[in-house]
Amino acid sequence: MGTNQRFRTSASWEQSIQMLDTLFPLTEGSHGTATAYLVHFDHLVIIQADGAVTSLVHSKQFIEAGGNWEAPQSILLENNGLQVEIEPQRLATRSNGSTHRMQLLTRIG
Repeated sequence: MGTNQRFRTSASWEQSIQMLDTLFPLTEGSHGTATAYLVHFDHLVIIQADGAVTSLVHSKQFIEAGGNWEAPQSILLENNGLQVEIEPQRLATRSNGSTHRMQLLTRIG
């Protein structure tokens, strides 16, 4: 499969959230209740539905953000060669009203 080719999966949004929470855990809360992602001084900051602010347990898993750091268009995370891109506010509407899109980019090694 070439770069940026679409593929289908039977994984549900709940399974995707579980994967994010397992591979990229937050200091508090879950990616499933995230309403916004932003970058502050090279650190990923996650805003939860209840207004709480949290971050990644392992800050070095945050690789980069595309677009405006206050409202990034994409966020790249990496765990042991597995790269995941989150596109906040795009495509996949969730029960809490926020919309985020996630895609598995590559498996290295």
